[in-house]
This record gives sequence, C-alpha cells and structure tokens, in this order.
Amino acid sequence: MRHLPIVLLTLLSVFCVQAQNMIHIEHANTLEFDEAVNAEFQMLIGDVQFRHDSVWMFCDTAHFFKASNTLYAYGHVHIKQGDTLTLDGKTLYYDGNRKIAQIRTDVVMTNKDVQLFTDHLDYDRVANIGYFFFGGKIVDPTNVLESSYGRYSPDTKMAFFKDEVVLTHPDFVMNTDTLNYNTDTRVASIVSPTQILGDSATIFAFRGWYNTLSGESELYDRSYVLSSPYYMIGDTVSYDQSRGFGHARSNVQLVDSSKAMILSSNYAYYHEEQEMAFLTNKTLLREYSQKDDTLYLHADTLMTRKDSIYDTFQAYHHVRVYRSNLQAVCDSLFYSNRDSILDINGQPIIWSDNQQVRGNHMKMFMKDNTADYLHVERNASVISQETADTSYYNQSSGDDLKAYFLNNKVHRVTIEGNARSIYIPHNEDDEMIGMVSLEQGDIEMFMDSAGQMERIKVAPQPKGKFFPLSLVKDSDKRIPLFSWPIELRPTGPEDVFRRNEIKDNRFAEETRKKGQSAKRSTRNNRRTIK
Repeated sequence: MRHLPIVLLTLLSVFCVQAQNMIHIEHANTLEFDEAVNAEFQMLIGDVQFRHDSVWMFCDTAHFFKASNTLYAYGHVHIKQGDTLTLDGKTLYYDGNRKIAQIRTDVVMTNKDVQLFTDHLDYDRVANIGYFFFGGKIVDPTNVLESSYGRYSPDTKMAFFKDEVVLTHPDFVMNTDTLNYNTDTRVASIVSPTQILGDSATIFAFRGWYNTLSGESELYDRSYVLSSPYYMIGDTVSYDQSRGFGHARSNVQLVDSSKAMILSSNYAYYHEEQEMAFLTNKTLLREYSQKDDTLYLHADTLMTRKDSIYDTFQAYHHVRVYRSNLQAVCDSLFYSNRDSILDINGQPIIWSDNQQVRGNHMKMFMKDNTADYLHVERNASVISQETADTSYYNQSSGDDLKAYFLNNKVHRVTIEGNARSIYIPHNEDDEMIGMVSLEQGDIEMFMDSAGQMERIKVAPQPKGKFFPLSLVKDSDKRIPLFSWPIELRPTGPEDVFRRNEIKDNRFAEETRKKGQSAKRSTRNNRRTIK
C-alpha cells in the first residue's frame, strides 16, 4: 500500500469518507425501482429500515434518493440514535450529507425522561439540537414548557424558548417571552419580563434564575415578590417559594397597602407563614394613612410580625420620627394593635409644635391610627420655649405625666407626684410680666391651638412664688429636670437618618442622680433592718 501513488491514496480516502456518509438500506419487504416512472429514487415498502453511521431510521414506506444521499419516509417514522435519543413522527425528510432530519406531524423527541412534542421539528445531528418553530412543548418529570419557537440540546440538556412561553409546575405557572431551561437541573434562567403565579405568592422578575425543583430563586433588576400582606422589591431578591420566605438586598422596599405603609432598607428578610419582616441598613418606614401628612421613621433595625391575630411593630436603636406636626427620638419602640399602645423607651423625647415632652418611659395610646393621649412614666417633663425671649421656658415636671391630643396637637397636660412648674404669665398685650414657680400639688395645663400654654391649674395646695422679670436670676429659670436638646429634633424626612447624639444631657444626669439617691436610701433601709 505504501507504494501506491499519492493521487490514488487521496481518491481512496475520499471514497471511504463518502462510503461512511452514505445512507444504507438495511431492510424492506419490497423495493421497487422504475426508471421510466422516476429514475431518481427507489421506493421501499413495508418494515423499512435505514442506517446512517450510528443512526437507525424506521418507517412504513420511503423514497430513497441514492445519488443525493437523501430520503423521504412516511408512516410510523422512528429514529434511534444511541441508547437515549429517539424521534417519532408521521413523515421525515433526511439529508445524509448535512445530517439534518425534518420530522413532521405528531412529533415526539425523547431523551431519557425528557420529551419534546411538536408538529414541526428539525433535528441537526451535527450540533445535536432539535428545533421547533410552529409551537411545541417539552415535558420532564417536573414541568411542562410550551412556546411558539424553541430548541433543545440532548447533550447539554439546555432548552431555549421564545414567544408565548408557559412553564407549568404543579405549584405555579410561569409566563414569559424568552426563557432558558435546563432539563437536568430543572433551573429556569430568566432573561425577559416574567410572571410566576403561585398558590401563596406571585413573582414579577426581569432577570435571574428559578430552581423549579427546590422553589429557590435569585432575581435581579428590581424584580419583586407579591405575597400577602407585602410585596417585596429590591435590586437583588432571593426567594424560596416552596418554604415561603425571601430576602432582598440594596434599595429594598416592602409595601403593605392594607396599612398604608412602605418599609425600605438595604437588606430585608420576610417569612410568609410567620408574617414576619426584618429590615436593617438604612431602614425607613413611611406611613401615609393621614392625607398629605406622611410619617417617616428610621431606626437601625425594623421588625413587623403578626402574633396570632394581632400585628406588632418594633424599632431598635437610634429611632427618629418625623411628621409635620409630631417628631420624636428614642432608642426603641414597640407597637401592637392588640391594645393600640405604642411603647417608647430609651430617653424618649416627643415634640409637637413648640412643646417638648420627655421621660424615662412613654406609652402612646392610639385611636383610629392617630394619637389619643401620651402617658410618661418617671422623670416626666413638658417644656415649651417662649418665642419672645429664648432664655425663658414654660416648664413642668413630675413622676407621672399625661398629654392629651386633639387634631394631633397637645391641648391638655396633667402631672402628678412631685410636681414642679415654671411658667411665664403674659398681660393682655401678650407681653411677659414675670415668672411663676410652683411646687407641690398636681398640675393641669391647657394649651391653645398654637401650642402655647393658655392657663394652668394647680391643686390642692400649691407652694408658689412670683418673680418680676427684673428680679429673675438665671439659677431660678430652670427646674431640676430641665433639658432642651433641640438639636436632636428631626427637621424633615431626610433628617430622620441622622444619629441621636445628645449634647446637653442634664436630664440624663439628673435621672442618674435620682437613681443613685434611691439606691443609697435602699442600702440605708437594709442597714436599719439589720
């Protein structure tokens, strides 16, 4: 053989390749050839079998074009490639040179436990990809996927769907325009606007992936999950539909339209069954139940939860609240609609107009989503600044304070236990005429619509002094619990993100002294008992 001329070797190699590429007739009950009728093909009838390299083709009848290495097959068409791939249909055109099979009518492509159904399928054996273009569906043990156009690769297990795509799962239905899907991992890659409608939640996604086996997904580009009572939106949303919880990162919003409330942060976690939401990192609550007067609340951490039939809300650390007619700061607060009481803790301060209310612990009693009255326990004080002279303040303090609201403004205040008060009376021309200092008894104050003290009542036997302005000393102008940290007061919606840093903390110092005095008294009592 080595002595054969190069030209002959070349011709032999070409012949061998062509022989390998030729379609071979393996069986037929009848083979007919009539040159007078059609010299281009042979007709095969009954139990027809062809082989082309590793592929076997079966049908009832066929026209075989040997010269062009092509065939047309009719009736019970069946193609078998290897141990895992089969194709069935009514008719077949096969091009042995290009290794293209065009199967029509009731087509089924089967690859292990995955089946593709259509009426028009082109199968490229070289690329090992099947294409359908007039509607088709792929069925695996988990899902049914339908679309107008699609392709499927048995090698990579990847399917591509385009136009009117519907993925049907026992627990949800996915609708989109374009979808990539892996029949092995059962993961759908979302590349166009997609709706996933489930039993407990609906997902609107623009980009990401969804694991149809586990129910887990990761979604991007401001995708969102609608699940009662919230819908959650974020730059990145990770959601487990089977277990009903998710978390979102960056520019997150949880919207509860039933409570006219929007929660936002850079991280949020939500659990459907527990109806619990947890937010941190630049959190903000916006409550807009009152027309044209939104409430803004910021804290390091926000949490909402449904306890049995009652809703609860908690805010922790550096809490700041702004509404046009009410502002507040504290370290933590808790609210439950079981009793409609807002618990406020951690050096709380509340401002309304020019009134400042402060104490160790506060309870705000709500009625129809508005403040009804405020109960301040221990070291309570209420202070308002005289607009005429910033060195004078109306001040009252005591062990227990109640401030009553009317149209979201303080209109009456009562103080009981160790009550002390300093207030500035005015003449008919609204000019300051002196300063009154009161001790003992209980105090009741009434405010006008502007928040200024209109009158004061002290009972039963107050001890008081009147000082003309010319005789008032600076040391007489303040009650022991006086503190006016006006720099803490939120000035607008954006100002709620500022940290609570108290510069003038005489209130806390006075509270600390009282606490130490109480401890010393307790120790002395114990010594006496011994």
